[in-house]
Amino acid sequence: MKLLIRRFQDEWPSWAAVSFIALLPFHRLAEIPLSLFALALPFLLAREQYRQSLRKAAHFLVPLFLCFWLPMVISSLDSMAPRISWLHCLADLRFLAATLSMAVLLHSSSARWRVLRWTSFLLLFWAADGFVQLLLGSDVFGIAMHADRLNALFLEKYQFYGPTLAMLSPLLLEYARREWRPWAWAASFTLVLGAVLISGMRSGWLSMAIVLATYFVLMLKPENRELKRTMLTVPILAVLIAAGSYFASPLFQQRVELTRALYQGTGESLDYASSYRLPIFITAIKMYQHHPVNGVGVRAFPVAYMQYAAKDDIHIAKSGGVSGAVHAHNVVLEVMSDTGSIGLFGLILGFVLAMRSWKQTSPAQRQDAYPYALAIALILFPLNSHFSVYGTYTSSLVWFLVGMWAASLRDSMALPGSQR
Repeated sequence: MKLLIRRFQDEWPSWAAVSFIALLPFHRLAEIPLSLFALALPFLLAREQYRQSLRKAAHFLVPLFLCFWLPMVISSLDSMAPRISWLHCLADLRFLAATLSMAVLLHSSSARWRVLRWTSFLLLFWAADGFVQLLLGSDVFGIAMHADRLNALFLEKYQFYGPTLAMLSPLLLEYARREWRPWAWAASFTLVLGAVLISGMRSGWLSMAIVLATYFVLMLKPENRELKRTMLTVPILAVLIAAGSYFASPLFQQRVELTRALYQGTGESLDYASSYRLPIFITAIKMYQHHPVNGVGVRAFPVAYMQYAAKDDIHIAKSGGVSGAVHAHNVVLEVMSDTGSIGLFGLILGFVLAMRSWKQTSPAQRQDAYPYALAIALILFPLNSHFSVYGTYTSSLVWFLVGMWAASLRDSMALPGSQR
């Protein structure tokens, strides 16, 4: 019995982290494991053995969090939706508490390796489940394909399936690179790429293109000599899977035709190719021009949209006279419109602090942190379209990955190792 209790004490943080990923498709259930980490912080602070570790973790996490959180608070002072903004600021404090706890509770290489391993299996299952749904009309659990997009387990969150799979793919690919044979790495990449393509979300396509380019560079390093042969097969596999996806998936065909409209170069074609997001982008810039210091207020975008959008705005017309745009669909424009120049400065400063921390860590620590740092970069890549960076889904995902990054800085033991 004591052995079981001790094992639970040792392993529950890693299983909570795995469950966060597993619960992402289901409404806001992923908040449960994240909240467990946040609630654990007072208990950790009460024990002397953890306080020193928490202080060290805070040197990395607190400045990074303040770059994100302080602009939100300042934007709330004269927000166009003050109640929503202030509640959002208070609620987001849980991210700091959760990441601090994760940095301490997941500090061992065995705990982090367990998270990486089981997350990899989950991502492979999501990818395979998407193909099952495409071929049979419903996934392995009987979930029917959404009318607009392939959704697999993501139910009503159908638009999150492809981009989430793409943005988290570095966790799978790093596990496969370090643990599996080269052909298994290539097979994993091919399966995930195919699932992202047939999902029909172009933001996911761009993320996978960045992943492919990143791993081409990574495979040139001496320690990856066994993967160099695989590197030559990846472009061939990518072309084959893209061609197969085009003929197998009407969604993929539709999005390709939509993207081809970019080459016409007219305003109408650009608007069409961007899924009619140009009015949202233009309105977000107007908000920033009128509120350049601290923006319209975090999460006040829908309220401000009604004031700054054109009279014939397509998104208001589609929504029956109410705001059909809840965020700017681009991380830079969302930060500018919601939190102004202060938020933009915070975003840049956060990037500088993260890069500074990256350069100051040892090669072994950077190897541990690499999949999480790359996943964060994919989520926040400024030239892509985005889900709301201040929204619960994206914020939770980013701070979960930051927590895993912080945990990897707790020691210099490389993965994999003798301890697993």
